[in-house]
Amino acid sequence: MPADSPSSVPLPDYEVEQYFPREHFDDSPEDVRRLRERYGYVRTYFKRHPAGHRDLQRWLNQTRIGMTYDVYLTQSVKMALVAAALGSLLGLAVTLVLTQMGVLANASSPVRVGVGYNLVALLLPYKVFILGTFLVLLLGGLSGAGTYYARYYMPRSRAEMRGRSVDVLLPHAIVYMYALSHGGMSFLEVIRSVADAPDYGEVSREFEMIDRDMELFGNDLFTALRNARNLTPSINFEQFLDDLLSVLDSGGDVTAFLDRESSTYLEEARDEQEDFIETLSMLSEVFVAAFVAAPLLLIVTLMVISFLGGNTLVQLYALNYLIFPLGMALFLLLIDVLSAPYTQDTVRTKHDTTVVEEIWATLREFAAVVRREIERAREERWGDSGETASTGVASDGGVVDARFDHYRRENVVSNLRELVGDPVDIMRRQPYLSAFVTVPIALVAPIAAVVLGLATPSIDAMLADPYNTTVWLVVLPFAIVAIPLTVFHELRTRRERTLERRFPDTLNLLSSANQMGIPLVEALALVSRWSSGALADELRALRNDIRWNYDAHTALMAFASRLGVPQLSRVIRLIASGGRTSGDLSRVLSVAAEDTRNRYKLEKSRRRAMGSYIAIVVMGYLVYLFVILMLGASYLAPLAEMTAPTTASNGQELPIGIASVPLANFHVVFFHSALIQAVGSGLLAGKLADNSALSGLKYALGLSALALVAFALV
Repeated sequence: MPADSPSSVPLPDYEVEQYFPREHFDDSPEDVRRLRERYGYVRTYFKRHPAGHRDLQRWLNQTRIGMTYDVYLTQSVKMALVAAALGSLLGLAVTLVLTQMGVLANASSPVRVGVGYNLVALLLPYKVFILGTFLVLLLGGLSGAGTYYARYYMPRSRAEMRGRSVDVLLPHAIVYMYALSHGGMSFLEVIRSVADAPDYGEVSREFEMIDRDMELFGNDLFTALRNARNLTPSINFEQFLDDLLSVLDSGGDVTAFLDRESSTYLEEARDEQEDFIETLSMLSEVFVAAFVAAPLLLIVTLMVISFLGGNTLVQLYALNYLIFPLGMALFLLLIDVLSAPYTQDTVRTKHDTTVVEEIWATLREFAAVVRREIERAREERWGDSGETASTGVASDGGVVDARFDHYRRENVVSNLRELVGDPVDIMRRQPYLSAFVTVPIALVAPIAAVVLGLATPSIDAMLADPYNTTVWLVVLPFAIVAIPLTVFHELRTRRERTLERRFPDTLNLLSSANQMGIPLVEALALVSRWSSGALADELRALRNDIRWNYDAHTALMAFASRLGVPQLSRVIRLIASGGRTSGDLSRVLSVAAEDTRNRYKLEKSRRRAMGSYIAIVVMGYLVYLFVILMLGASYLAPLAEMTAPTTASNGQELPIGIASVPLANFHVVFFHSALIQAVGSGLLAGKLADNSALSGLKYALGLSALALVAFALV
C-alpha cells in the first residue's frame, strides 16, 4: 500500500484532526467482528490500517470529493476487480489468437542446460496451457493493479490542478475584494460576495467553504480562515490567508492590504504562466520528435524491409491509421489537461444563457402553444364537456381570457422568428451549431460523388487512384464541416479579442468622466459615441437599460451576458458589485480597467511567446511533407516503372524483388500520412496558440490544402 515517505514532514495535530476521520478502533476480536458486520471485510481492513493513507485523505478533502479514504479505497478495489476480470478476458482472447497462429506451440524455452532443464522438459507438453495461463494472469494483474493505483493517485493530480487554478485566478479575486472593501463593505460581506461569484472559479469555491464554515458550523471568522488555510491545495492562497489572518489579528487596514496583495500575486501569476509556456515549448519539441521524425524513420525502415522481401503492410497500416492518430489525440488531450488551470474562462452565471438553451426554451414553448391549438381545434370540432370551456372559469377560480392564448401564440412565433431568422448570427455566437447544417451535407457529399461516378468506395479504387478517391470521400466531407466551423469560430474569437483590447480604454474613459462629475448614464452615452462596432451598440443598450429600469446592477449583468465574453464577465461583476457599495465609482472603474488590461497582457504575452513554437511545428510538418514527396517521386516512381526483376551484370538476380513490393500501397500510405500529419500538426498549433482545437482548424485546413497541391503537382 502507498504510505507516507519517511522523509515527509509530519502534519500538525490540528491538520491531522481536520483531514482525517475521527474514528478509533481497537484490535479486539469483538470490535473487528462488529466492524466486518457493519462495513464488510475490505472496508474494515482499510479502517484498521489508516496510517498509510493520511495523504490520500488530504487529497480527497482538497479536491472536495466528499468521502473518506476507506470508502474511496473500497470503491477502488471493486473497480480493480472488474478491470482485472476484463484484462483476464483480454488475455484469454490473446491466448486463443496466439494458439491459432501457432506462436505458443512454437515457443522455445530459454533454459537449455543445467538443473532446471529436466523440469522444463517435463513441462514442455503443457507449455501452451502454461503460457496461456501466464498471459491471462499477467494482463489481468496489470489491469487490476493499474486501475487501483491510478485511482489512488488521481486525487493528488486533481488537487494539484485545483491549486494551479486557484493561483491563476487569485490576483483577480483579490482585486474584486479590494474594490468591495474600498467601497465600505464589511469583510464578512466581501467573503460572501466572492463565494457567490462563480466567475472566480476555484477561488470562489474556497471562499464558499469559508462562508459555509461560519454559517452552518457556527465558527468565527478566524477559525474559518484557519480551516481554509489548512485545507487549500494552493500554496499561494495559503500564504494569502496567513497574511490576512495577521492583518486581521493586528487590526490593520484590510483595504490597503488587499491593494498590495493584488500586485504581488499578479507577479506570481506571471511567473506561473512563464513556467507553463516553458512546458508547452518542451511538449512542442517532443511532438516534432515523436510524430514527425519517428514516423519518417519507421516508414522508411518498413519500406526497406519490404524491398528485402518482408511483409510489412500490417505494421505500416497500424502505424499510419491507428498508432500515430491515437498518439496525436492523446498528446492533444495531455496539453488540454495541462492547460486547464490556465484558461481563465469564467463559470456561467444565472444571467447567462447559451444559444442552444434559448432555442430549446423557445421550441418547448412553441410546442406547448401548438398542443394548445390542437386541443382548441378538437374542442371546437367535437365539443367539450369540461367546465372551463363552458364557463370560462379555470380550475383555480381564475377567469380564462381567450385573448391570452392569442397573445401567447403570437409572442412565441415572434420569438422563434427572431431567434432563427438570422442563422448566421446564431452560428457566429455558437460555432458548433453550424454542424447541424454542415454534417448532413458532409454525409450526402460522398454519396453524391459515388452516384456521379467521381469516386468508387473500394480498396481497389483507392489503390488505383488514391488522390481522387481520398479527396471526394474523405477530404471533401472534412472541409464541408471544418471550413464553416473555422470561419464562425474565428469571427467570434476576433470579436472577443477586439472587446478585450478596447474594454480597458472604455473603462478608463468612464472613470475620467465620473471624476469630472458626469453621471454614469451620461458617461455611457459619451463613450458610446466615441466607440464603434459591437461595443458601442452594447454600451448604448446598457445606457438605455439603466435609464429606463433604474437598476444598474441588473443592467450590468445583462450587459455581460450580451457581450458573451467570459473573461469580461468577471470585470463587469466587479463594477456592478463595487458600484453598489462604493460612492467612488471612478476608483472602481479604474481598478476594473487595470484588471482587464493585466488579463489581456497575460494572454497576449502567451500568444507572442508561443509563436516561435508554432513555427517549429509547422516547419516540422513541411520537412515531413518534403521527405514523403521525395520518397514517392524519386524512389517509388522509378521502381514502379521496372517490371522485371533486377539482375546484376553477371546474370545473377539481386536479393531485391521489385515485383513483389506493394508500391501502390506505399503511395496510398504516403498520401494519407501527409493528410493525417497536417490535421494533427494544425490542431496542435491551435492548442499552443489559443488553447483551443478549433483555433487549430485553420492551420489544419491550410496544411491539408498544401499537401493536396503538392501531391497533385508531383
